Order: sequence, then structure tokens, then C-alpha cells
Amino acid sequence: MRNMDESPLKRWPQYLAAFTATLSMASSGSHIGWTSPILPKLKSPDSHLEISSDDASWIASFALLGSIPGNVVAALIVDWLGRKMCLLLAGIPLGVSWVLIILAWNPYILYVARFIGGLGLGIAYVACPMYIGEISDKEIRGSLGSFIKLMVTFGELYAHVIGPFATYQHLAYSCVIIPIIFIVTFIWMPESPYYLLIKNREDEARNNLRLLKRYATQDQLEEDMNEMQKTVIRDLSDKGHFWDVFRTPGNRKAVVIGFGLQGVLQFSGLAAIESYTQEIFEAADVDLSAGIAVIILSVLQLFAGLGAAALVDKLGRRPLLLFTTLLDGLTLTITAVFYFLKFQMFVDMSKAGWILHTSVIFYEIFVALGLNPLSYMMLGELFPTNIKGAAVCMANMWASFLAFIVSKMYQVISDTCGVYVSFGWFAISCFVGMAFIIFLVPETKGKSLLEIQEELNFKKKSLKGATEKDQPEVYVSTIA
Repeated sequence: MRNMDESPLKRWPQYLAAFTATLSMASSGSHIGWTSPILPKLKSPDSHLEISSDDASWIASFALLGSIPGNVVAALIVDWLGRKMCLLLAGIPLGVSWVLIILAWNPYILYVARFIGGLGLGIAYVACPMYIGEISDKEIRGSLGSFIKLMVTFGELYAHVIGPFATYQHLAYSCVIIPIIFIVTFIWMPESPYYLLIKNREDEARNNLRLLKRYATQDQLEEDMNEMQKTVIRDLSDKGHFWDVFRTPGNRKAVVIGFGLQGVLQFSGLAAIESYTQEIFEAADVDLSAGIAVIILSVLQLFAGLGAAALVDKLGRRPLLLFTTLLDGLTLTITAVFYFLKFQMFVDMSKAGWILHTSVIFYEIFVALGLNPLSYMMLGELFPTNIKGAAVCMANMWASFLAFIVSKMYQVISDTCGVYVSFGWFAISCFVGMAFIIFLVPETKGKSLLEIQEELNFKKKSLKGATEKDQPEVYVSTIA
């Protein structure tokens, strides 16, 4: 039993490392948020670039398309170069993309720029959950994991606040600052001790663990080192390949959970709503400027992200997932009904535009409070260390593919069938997702990475029923 001081003061290096690491996610968020204020400007008659509605849909979705090969690149290098170096490399395409956006003279250059930005986004989305999941104490792993989507929200807010009041070029100049700050600050952070142990660099792992957790005694340091070594025993004999993701019952369960949560999140319409937020608000036809409404929304999302970081290790993953997914479904239903009455039943909704504003704002708040951050954070918890890179890569490729489809098809379906059809599908996805969470998603609150693997691979009942003689065999089988 550990008796060291577990106060936040002892853990400030973990908070600092997580904050600087997630600046990569803030840069990713600025790429996501950029489309909301910029697409209406590019589609306006006085734009310096002439783009069509179809061009706009491609510009919005190319970053998501680029994130798919970015995920593959990350899977190939995250166990070779390490979590830290992989994240640092993500900063390069995230920055280069903004340079190309500044120089773009036709829509095709924007396609390329957005695709390159997506490469960096895909790399960051694989490496960041792994890094944070491996440097964090189990008591605060949920809070630090919530930083991932919190910083994405901050990046979106950054673009939303500057975008309506800045020129096309000035917004891009402002956004390129974030990846520069990320590289300059994160380069000083320690590498994951888990990764160093896998590479048989035990002395470096011990030093980094000491830096991250500020141990009071050598015994406490060695206690955690021993647990980490047990967790990575399998990695010393089994390097892990893509096919190993499906080899054990625990891995298969983790794949179903990780892929399922991403499916619920993406089919709730997040990518489409975030890409077209300003245009959605303009359809409300209220006195409040759509640009100002987007800024208000982004600020509220940021506070919701802070709420998620505060609540996830107190309430647990499952209750927060269930509660927020239910509320997301209800708000999306209200939005679908609003559009149905306006465009299908031709009801005059000019005095009820606030309903559209409110429902979209509350959807974004609730998704930022639970479903969005937890879907990514749990990827860093569910998979064993030796296949984590491949597994997180696959989950993020799946998420990126779904996000691309949703973002691209939202405009197509809205133009052909009506926007209420899109929002109706988003709402149904949330209600189906609740059943998935109830029956399949486990609670990982307060559990070490080793304990999570034991629960996924073996039923609790069989573990409790094991005799003292049987326990060592069960224990070894979970990490071998």
C-alpha cells in the first residue's frame, strides 16, 4: 500500500507534461475550428478565392481524410521513435499546413494544405492518448486524459474568436503560432517510462518516473517500477503486430468498446456540426450574430471540457457517458424537429430561432462534457502496451473515416433529403449508443492499466473464485 503524499502538489510534473503534450491537440482544434468562420468568407462574392459549395465540403473534410494516413504513420513510428518524438513530429505538418493556407491561390492548394494538416492531426490523436495514459497516476489519469479534448476545444475557440474579426491571412498567421509553442515547450518533457522499459532502458525509465511523480522515498519509486515492469513483460517477448489486436478475448473486447464509442461519437454528427456551426446558426435567423454565437458556444464548450476533467475521476466513465449521450440525443431531436417544421411543414419559425441556437449549443456542451473526451481518453486505457500503438491507430482511422463520411455527406444529404434527416440520424445514433454503453462499456475509474487488462481478459467471478495457488498462474497469463 502506498503511503506517499498523493496531493496535486506532488503531481504537478504530470499536469505540466499533459498540458504541453495536448498543445498538439490545441493546434488540431484550430484546424477543425478554422472552417466555421472561414468557409462563409470564402463562399462570399468578394472572396479572394472563388469556391463552390462542393469545394467548401471538400475543404471541410480533407483534414479528416488526411488524418487516416496520419494514424498509420503514427502506428509505425510510435513504438520506434517513442511517444514523445512521435508527438513532436506531429507539430511539423500541423505548422506547414498553415503556411500553405496563407499562400493558397486556388481551392486545390487548400485541399493539399488541409490534407497535410490532417496528417499531423492523425499522428497527434494516436500519440497523445498513449503518452498521457502512460505518464499518469491512475487517480488522475481520467482528468489528464480529458485534457486531450479540452485542448481541442480551446483550439476551436481560438479560431472561432479570431476568425470573425480577422482577415483570412491574419487568422492563419495567428493559428501557426500554436504548433510552434507546442514544439518549443514539449521538447523539454520526459518520455513515457513504459516506452523506455519496452526498449530495455530501465535507468532512463526510473529517472523519468522520478521526474513525473516526485517520489518521497526510493521504496515508493521501486514499487511503481515493479508494477510497470509486470505490465510490459509481454512486450519484451512479443513486439505486437496489427493481428495481435484481435488475438486475445481482452483485446477483442477493447476493440469493440473503442470502435463502438467512436461510432457513437461520430454518428452523433460532431464533425459536421463543428464544420458548419456558423452556417447552422445563420439559419436560425435571429438578431444575435452567427459569429458571436459560435464564440459563445466555444467558450461554453471550454467550460464543459473543464467540467469533464473535474468529474471523470469522481463520477466515473460510464455514468458520465450515459448521462451526456442521453442529453445529446434529446438536443439533436429538438434540432431535427425545428428543421422539419421549418423546411418540410413550412411553419414560420422566425420567432423560434433561439430554439435552434439553444439546442445546438447544448449538444456541443454535453458532447464536450462526456462522449467526446471519454471516447478518446479510454483508448489510452483499454489496450495493453505492446499493441497500444496499432490499436489506437486503428480506432482513430475508424473515427477519422466516419468523421470524413459524416462531414462530407452532411451537405449532400441536407441538399437532397433535408437537413432534418441528417439531424434525425444523429439523434437516433445517440439513443442506440446508450444501449451500447450500458451493456458493453466497462468502468475504468481508479484502476491501474494492469487491473483493466485483467478485467477485460478474465471474468471477475473467476478471479474471485481462484485459490491462492491459482492466483500466480492467472496473473502471469494476463501479461504474458
